[in-house]
Order: sequence, then C-alpha cells, then structure tokens
Amino acid sequence: MYHENSPSPTSPDYERYSSIVWKDSAWTKNERSHWSPKSARPAEVVPAQPFRLLEAPGLRDDYYCSPLAYCYTLGVLAVALGHQVYVWAEEELGLPSPPFGHIHPSNYVRSLSFSSQDGQKSILAIGRQRGHLSLWSARETTVRFEIGHPYAVTCVSFKPKSARRPSERFPDEIVSVEELVVGDEMGVIWLYSVEWPEIHEEQSWTGSMTLLAKIHAHTQQICGMAWSPDGQFLATGANDNACLLFELDTVVGSAFKDTDDLLTPSADPAQGRSSSRAKAAMRPPMPAPLLNYRGSLISGKGRSVLVPACQEKYCFLHSAAVKAIAFAPWQPSLLATGGGSHDRAIHFWHTRTGTCLATIDVLAQVTSLIWSTTRREIAATFGYATPDHPIRIAVFAWPSCAQISAIPQPIDQVPDEIHPSPNYRCIRALWAISYPGWVPRLDIDVPKMTPPPASRSPSPSPIALHTLQNEDGPGQTRTRSNPRSTQPRAKEGGTWCSRTVEEGCIVVACSDQRIKFHEIWTNRRLSFGMLPSGNLGGSDILEGIEGIETSASEIIR
Repeated sequence: MYHENSPSPTSPDYERYSSIVWKDSAWTKNERSHWSPKSARPAEVVPAQPFRLLEAPGLRDDYYCSPLAYCYTLGVLAVALGHQVYVWAEEELGLPSPPFGHIHPSNYVRSLSFSSQDGQKSILAIGRQRGHLSLWSARETTVRFEIGHPYAVTCVSFKPKSARRPSERFPDEIVSVEELVVGDEMGVIWLYSVEWPEIHEEQSWTGSMTLLAKIHAHTQQICGMAWSPDGQFLATGANDNACLLFELDTVVGSAFKDTDDLLTPSADPAQGRSSSRAKAAMRPPMPAPLLNYRGSLISGKGRSVLVPACQEKYCFLHSAAVKAIAFAPWQPSLLATGGGSHDRAIHFWHTRTGTCLATIDVLAQVTSLIWSTTRREIAATFGYATPDHPIRIAVFAWPSCAQISAIPQPIDQVPDEIHPSPNYRCIRALWAISYPGWVPRLDIDVPKMTPPPASRSPSPSPIALHTLQNEDGPGQTRTRSNPRSTQPRAKEGGTWCSRTVEEGCIVVACSDQRIKFHEIWTNRRLSFGMLPSGNLGGSDILEGIEGIETSASEIIR
C-alpha cells in the first residue's frame, strides 16, 4: 500500500516515507515541520490508478530491455515476455503471435520496434540476447527474415518515415522501403534498408534486407535509440554514459540518401560537397559474407559502408547509462535524454549547436521519455529512486521545467524471514510508449490467417486483461474480454481526461509483471508565472537560428 499518511516521528520509516515536494526543478524530501494532513492534499490532476491493466507473467525486470511496441497501422500492441512475443489488440483482429517455435529461454527478447505508419507494412523487428534479429509482419504467419549478429542485439528502432529506393529485384522500379537501426552489446550500430513487397504466388519473392552501414559508435552496449521526426538525425544512448547524435546523411553518405534526394540537385553547392566525415565513412567496404541469415540479405561488395568511431555530430555526456531518448515532435532540434541511477536527471539539448538547455533532477533512474504532441510538455517514467520516493511517472512543462503532474506507484510489502521489520519495495516503471486514444480504422481487410506448421505454432498468449474497479475496493479487479475502444466510459474502468481521446495515454511495463495504461495529459492549464518561454529555453540566439517566433501559447498548432 502507498503510505499516504505521515508516519510517526519515532518510526524508522519516517525519513524514508516522508513526502516529496517539487522545489527548484528537483524533488526533495519535505522537512519535518512541513507535514500536511491528508485533508490538505491538493486535488489530483490526473488519475493515480491506471484505467486498464494487463497481467504479463514472464515480463523481465531489466532496465536494459524495451519490451513494448505499438503498431499504428493495425492498432496492436506487441509485448515481449521473456523469450516469447505476443500481440494484443482492443478489437478482435484474428492476428497470431509471431511463430518462432522452440527458442531457448536464455535467448530472451531485448527490444521491439514496429515499422513506420506511412509505410503501412506493420513489420515488427525483434532483437534477442544471442544476436538474433527477426522481422515479421503482423499480417502474416511466418517470419520473413532472421539474421544472426555476432553479439547480442540490445536495441532496434525503425525510422518514423519510409524512404524511396530502387528495388533490389527490379532496379528500374522505385519502391518504398523501411529503414531500421540495430544496436548491439559492443556499441555497434547496423543500418538496414528493408524492402517488403506484398507476396504474390506468381512472384514468390519475399523482399530483401540491405546492410547500408556498420557504425562503430559506443564502447559498451546500446540501450536506447531515437530518430528525429524528419528522420535526418539518430540519437543513441549506451552504457558508456554517452548519448551520440548522428546526422546520417553526412556520416553514411550517399548510401543513406533516398532516391528523391538523389534525383533533386542541391541548391546550395556546399551541400553537394562531401565532408571529411563522409570520405572517411566511404572506406573501406565491408567484405561479404558478413552475417548468418535466413532470407535475402545484401551486404558487402561495396554496398555497405564501414563507419569508424568518433563520427558523430555531438557527444552528450551523462553520469550513467542513457536509455530514455526523445525528440520533440513539434521542434526536431530539441532533444531530451534521461540518465540511469547515477545520473538521475532529464537533460535537454539543442541538436544544431550541442547546447545543454536545461536539466531536471528527478532523483531516479529515467527509463523512458515521451513528448506531448499538442503541448510543450514531456512525460517521464522512473526506475530505481535514490533516495527512495514513490513517484514513477511525472509530466513537466517546457521550457519552465515545472512539474505538472506526478503519479506514485504502490509500495509492496516483501516478506523477509531474516529481519523482523517489514521490507518495502516500490514498483518501478521499466519502459513506456505512447498509445493513441482511438482505434485505427483499417483501409484494407486483414487477411484470414492459415494455421502455421505445428513446429512453429506460437504458444497461447498468457496476457490477461483486467479492468480496475474502484468501487470493488483495493486490490479487486474484474475481467473484461475484448474492449473495443478507449473512449471515456463514466470514469469506471474507462478514461477520465478529455485530452486522452485527443492525444492518447502511455503504456507502462512495470516491475510487478504488469502492463498499465495511464492517463498523464491533464486538462488543466497551469500558470507558472514569469518563466522562460519559447521552444528552446527562452534563448533568443538559438530561437533566432531556428527561425522561431516567441509565443506565449502552450498549445501546439
């Protein structure tokens, strides 16, 4: 149970469970003289309880794993439970889970990512501990590509927009492709172009994966990656306490540019000249064969670029591993990063100059960051806290860094046979993603699925849906099968905030092996007084570089 009342001053838990207050852009322990009675607490801005909860037995309690991904094309949520992957949807689509067959439990899933919404392919990339990378479409019953990397695949991320390139089978035909980056435990980034045609019986060609580049980036395992909204920049975080910012057109060169860019000459001659980084990146080509694979993999023979170390645009140093990375959707040059247990802060960077704009001390491991798409706000989820505090989700305003809302997680009592005093454990947020407030309307029918071979049949999904019902009392739940929408439903097992319908919620994978749907975007408009305005911390110089006009409005048009 969450300790809402102030403990006795003689209690050993007095300091541990003293209230947390927001002061000077940081959480601090409330002084003993500042305890307030329960009746004096301010009204909740957002609900503290999730409006939907999925039981997820087998969910790994691992900071370095990213076990959730959402497909905006089909409206399905992919969940990694140990070495298996399952899909869940609000509407019954008849979609199977990925048919991987027998996989050893030690080869657990490290990361998931769905392909771009505009590409309409619904490709799920799965990275595993033993270096396996699998690509599977949620519309199909077989896995098209399985590639074996030399080291553990720790992070995967599809580019948010598809690209246009010549087909590998029909070079005279320009086709839409997806671009995928893969990070491994040695700090290497693998950049792929994925051609994913519709399979026709007369053609029987399943497409291809082209390795565009192998980038020596970090010195330790990569645990976070994020693309800028326009796809020009890639930010990567790793266990070497650094976030690297890559401008892939410059680093990789012509191998990364899509056909539309190649056919359009640059108006600025300076943009047409190859930089020293691009020249260094073009030599030497990688030999073939490079990887073990099943499917059509094209690499080496001059097609792939080997990028040496130290080719990033900027290196942003932290005091711990960097997993949480997010570009502002309404200002691509604004990047937020979150550090691990020894960093305990959210940092904001200007990607064009490398300037650190602000830092928020959150006294906790930052596990994910999600920007609002309609207001200048950012949500953060937290893992281990130092010192202990119960806040696991918080929303901050930008650029004031003022806390808008905070959601505590319940504290479980853990039995301890050695020590007579009770041992308390606060549930942690491991990873979170954005989830829309609407169910997508499919333009095409999902094809009827034929059962896969028995040797590759997926096991039944252990994911169980429960709806929290406050009137049943603490800890009580009711099972509900196949809900059809996230529209507000009288605040009982449904959503509360009208903004949730517009912007959605977040889905959080938690250390108690549950997946929770939380409303975080408040309807309330808060006033923070005379604080910095603008998208870049109130800097007239930086906003002048971006051509931004200062506006007092917090609504993104």
